[in-house]
Order: sequence, then structure tokens, then C-alpha cells
Amino acid sequence: EVSVEGATMTEDFDEFGFRRETKGDSLYRNEKLAASILRKREKKWRDMLEPKAWEYSMTKGRKKVKSRCRKGIPQSLRGLAWQHLSGSHVLMNQSPGLYERLLTAEDSDIVINVIDKDVNRTFPEHQMFSEEHGQQDLRNVLKAYSVYDSHTGYCQAMAPIAATLLMHMPAEQAFWCLVRICQNYLVNYFGPHLEAIQLDASIFEGLLSKMFPDIAKHLAVCGAAPLFYLTEWFMCIFIRTLSWPLVLRVLDIFFCEGIKVLFRVGLVLLNLAFGSVEKRRRCANLQSITDRLKELPFKLKHEDFIHDVLSLKLNEDDLVREHMLQLSQKPSRSA
Repeated sequence: EVSVEGATMTEDFDEFGFRRETKGDSLYRNEKLAASILRKREKKWRDMLEPKAWEYSMTKGRKKVKSRCRKGIPQSLRGLAWQHLSGSHVLMNQSPGLYERLLTAEDSDIVINVIDKDVNRTFPEHQMFSEEHGQQDLRNVLKAYSVYDSHTGYCQAMAPIAATLLMHMPAEQAFWCLVRICQNYLVNYFGPHLEAIQLDASIFEGLLSKMFPDIAKHLAVCGAAPLFYLTEWFMCIFIRTLSWPLVLRVLDIFFCEGIKVLFRVGLVLLNLAFGSVEKRRRCANLQSITDRLKELPFKLKHEDFIHDVLSLKLNEDDLVREHMLQLSQKPSRSA
């Protein structure tokens, strides 16, 4: 049996807490690290997460932190590492008792009803969220955020993110980690008009046209505009798209390097799906493109995919240039 934040995993569930053969996949079993390598990595991370060592790592040892995140954070320390990488532990320590006060604050009945509906359909195949205590924690985190940031309120895409955090840390820590994601990583993604995701879809389309022009042209001809697939990809940080081991690897890098990893993952996925003439020929309409993008992520070899993501020639300067170009062409979105 394996314990995941209070939920006991039995033989019917995998090591991540999912009912077997739902979110994980069989390829992962062939790619697991040797126990000796895992123990060495755990020790390195434990040492690095000590307060003084972490302060040094984040000021003078960023390259080492980046390298270790790219290799994958040990599952036993993932939640703690995400809190440190995002800075959410600092935010929580600066606001003692606030989370509990948010839970007792008044909120709209409409918002509460929407959250309740989403809680019931968020990872029902995971043991934590098939039980009441897990659902209540998720409900509390989402409700607390809707009160904390009343201007943004609640957005459906927050539910899988909050649930993923709860799989790795207690509810209060998950709340503050969600705050950091919404306000420091996916800035303005969850507002009522979704301005940021629309701008990033334009940036993504520009990058796709420059890096993979044949794919960009094919998708345009078939009517698959970036917002068609990118909205869920980016707003849910690929949590609803990739197999679970890959979700965690992407999140490890995301917390360290920020949103650029989402652009990398999206571009690599499209290249793997439609990078050859034959692949594009087999996906000649919107339905076949949709089917391909749903099935492909569960056929990927994880280490090969992460290698492709990290090898893609896309840096901060590329993103900034494309960002400025899109803002100049669509000034209304910068308002």
C-alpha cells in the first residue's frame, strides 16, 4: 500500500493514486528510474531544500536547480519543491490564518454551485477525489481562491490544477501554490475575457508559422486555429492532455522556468503529430486532427518527449519578439 496525502493506495490504484490504466500508461513502467539513482536524487533535493541551501541555490545556483528540475523532481519531494520553486511557501508564511478566514467568508451561491459541479467531475478516477475528504479539500481551495481574488473569481480550468496540487500537498499549501500560478505564472489567464490566452494563442501561431510553416498552413486550411486546441493545453498546464508521468515532468520544469515550457510542449506535440507529409495526409479534416491530438500524448516515450521539448530552439528572446509583434498587430489585446 502507498499513502498519498492521507489516501491509501491499494492494488487497484497506481503509485500516483489513479485507478490503473486511466491516467498513467504502460510505457511509464519501462522508463522508471533505478532505485539507486532515485535515492541519490532524493538526497540532493533534500539537501538543496534546506533553508540556507535553498537561498543560495536560488541566487547563485540557478543552473543547478534548473538542471535538476529538468531531470525530474523525486515524487516524494515534489510538492515541497513546487512550493519552493513558486515561492508559495513564503506567501503562506506572510499571511498566517488567511486561508481559514477565506473559507468562512461569504461567496456567491452561483459560484459555489459551479464549483460543486466541477469538483464532482474532477479526477473521479483518482482515489483522493473519489472520496469526500478529497472533494472537500478541492472545494475549499477553489472557494478560497474565488474570494481571495474576487476580480478574477473562479474559472473551470483551475479545478484540475488545484486537484493536482492537492495530490502533492495539504490544502492550505495547495491554495497558496494556486495563487502563485494564477498571479505569477498564468497572469490574466482566468479573467472573464481570457485576454492573456488569446494573446498567447497569437504568439503561438506566430512561432508555429516560423518554426513549422507546413504544419501551420495545414492546420489553418483544416480550420484548426490555435485557440481550438491551445486553450485547454495552456490553461490547464497540459494536465488534461498528457499521460500523468509527463504531466508531472512538465510541471517540474514549469515551476522552475515558467510559461515558455508550455510553448515548447505545444510546438513539439504538433510537430510529432503532423510533422511529415504522410501524417498531415492522414489528418485532413478537423475531426481527424482532434482525434490525433487526443491519442498521441499517450503513445509518447517520456524521456524522448522531454528531450525533444528541451532541445527545441526556442528561448526567451524569441518569445519576447513574437509577443511584441503580436501586440503591435493587435493593440486592443494589450489594453
